[in-house]
Amino acid sequence: MLKPALGAVLVALGGLILYKTPVGEPWVNASYDQLFRFGTRPATNRVVLVLADNAAFDQFHQVRGQPWDRILHAQLLNRLADDHCPLVIFDSLFRQAADPEKDRALADAMRRQRQLVLMAGQAQVTHSELAGAEPTFPLPLFLDAARTNWGVAWLDPDLDHIVRKHWPFPSPGSFPSLPWTAARLAGASLDPEPQERWLRYYGEDGPWEKLSYRFALTQPTNYFSDKIVFIGTQPQTSLPDGEPDEFSDPYTGWNGKAVGGVELMATSFLNLVNRDWLQRPSPWIEFVILAFTGIVLGAGLYGLRSWMIAVLLVAAAVAIAVAAILLSYFTDYRFPWLVIVGGQMPLALVYAVAVKLRSGPRPEPIRLPKTPGYKLFNPPFGEGAYGKVWLALDAKGEWRALKTVYLSKFEDNPAPYEREFAGVSRYHAISDKHPGLLRVDFVSEKLDGYFYYVMELGDPLDPTWGHDPAKYKPRDLSSERAHLPGRRLPIRECVRIGLALTDALEFLHQNALTHRDIKPQNIIFVNDQPKMADLGLIAEVRPPEDVKTFVGTPGFMPPPPERPGTPEADIYALGMVLYVISTGRSATLFPEIATTLVDTQRPQEFFILNNVILKACQPEPEKRYASAHEMREALLEAQKALEALAINPGDRSPL
Repeated sequence: MLKPALGAVLVALGGLILYKTPVGEPWVNASYDQLFRFGTRPATNRVVLVLADNAAFDQFHQVRGQPWDRILHAQLLNRLADDHCPLVIFDSLFRQAADPEKDRALADAMRRQRQLVLMAGQAQVTHSELAGAEPTFPLPLFLDAARTNWGVAWLDPDLDHIVRKHWPFPSPGSFPSLPWTAARLAGASLDPEPQERWLRYYGEDGPWEKLSYRFALTQPTNYFSDKIVFIGTQPQTSLPDGEPDEFSDPYTGWNGKAVGGVELMATSFLNLVNRDWLQRPSPWIEFVILAFTGIVLGAGLYGLRSWMIAVLLVAAAVAIAVAAILLSYFTDYRFPWLVIVGGQMPLALVYAVAVKLRSGPRPEPIRLPKTPGYKLFNPPFGEGAYGKVWLALDAKGEWRALKTVYLSKFEDNPAPYEREFAGVSRYHAISDKHPGLLRVDFVSEKLDGYFYYVMELGDPLDPTWGHDPAKYKPRDLSSERAHLPGRRLPIRECVRIGLALTDALEFLHQNALTHRDIKPQNIIFVNDQPKMADLGLIAEVRPPEDVKTFVGTPGFMPPPPERPGTPEADIYALGMVLYVISTGRSATLFPEIATTLVDTQRPQEFFILNNVILKACQPEPEKRYASAHEMREALLEAQKALEALAINPGDRSPL
């Protein structure tokens, strides 16, 4: 009972530390942000944001950073008054006097509004014995025209620059915010008792209509008669680059777009009008929940099998996430649920695994199989799904690679084990007939639960390995690109490798065999010659309809419904290998290319090869190269084009 109790204490304590200390703030904030990724409440209020955007600045010849021409504001307000707009909110501070005639025109237009709220600013109080802030009001001329309806437009982002809280926090404060005054004039029932309010967002685009300032005066008559209008400025770009009046919201991390302050003012206003801002449960309730989940997770996973732990944690994570999202949707509460999913669950998993490893049986030492005529060196330098690969010395004292294939790896199912043995045996008969194939020197009989075969040894990564065989690792395409800038090989080297491999693949196909698992890790170098390795999946060529099994590596297999294991699939895989080694990118990103490739001084070299790659990796088999020979011919043409380019570097003629 001691170990489950210790797990319960550790996991519960870990969750509470995340909950109550700055260390866990990212989990708490992410719990809030993720709520809006899975849908939001609708808001049916008819709100329009009239925005001074880039097009409006250009059309009206205004300059960013300078006050907007007040005659333009007067024209817009007069149009809103003609339409009997019920409420107008200005997210602009009219602090300084301008042209007296224009100021009077704007004030007259303000007086015509049914309800108008003006923005006030906020200034820090500078005094040796006082601390705080006070509002900075619009000019008395405008404040009087607005019937003293004002509110401070202020936002208080968290340390990660995302705005999550109503301002002030708690609200209301000693003086009203712009959304608070607007909500009061809109008829909202507002409790003056300060509360901690969190913003409820209404989707990436918001529930409002956005209207450029330049189109506001061209709308049909009475267009604004039933709409609440916010007037403000749209930032120059949507990039979160610190532009004034530009902020981040929970969606910024997903779409990379910042938002203007007027959108956040409108969000806060709708929260207050609809009374659907978010709040947290009482701290003691959250404390009890986190303590309970910590106890259940810490003690409940002890002693379970690994697969049961994984299933339970995944199911619990999904259930907690769904519960938190539904809680925020159907009520006004938010809970820091990622403290459980992202904090307590991993801690419980680590504890359960650590206890299992500490108390479980020690792994048995690797036993050397019986391989007459070959001396093996422990440990094996490679391991696949079906067996292990060892360093071996033959009777002549020459190094070889020896792979053992175990029946137990096939769950004692003899059928695939027999196919593996048959595939290696067929390959053995032709492996020394082509320089692009890894030579197999010997295939054993089927022994007691295993068989083995002996291959030529690949070039070593560490040239000093002979003094310490445990250092040996084969040089393959994956390791070859690992140390290169951008993890990509020079284009000419890619073409050289492609020519060697297409030639080997053509020979394999001519002998009615397919490789079925071509990828960078399965292409090794022997005396600097690239060769196809990992022979176990090699099989006889069969019609696509006769291929029943899906074998290979995701990313290097053609997309469904095409089945792997055909010559066409081998061509696709080889094209994908060329994509990976020439771009440095993962196969899952095909056909994307890195911008650094096209920004180089010689981007045309890449595009010469890329034309071959695109055809080899066509999703539809009939659009690919008809054979490895045809692909090799295309690579030869690419090689000639590269040579011509080297002779005449200025040639940029299309291929």
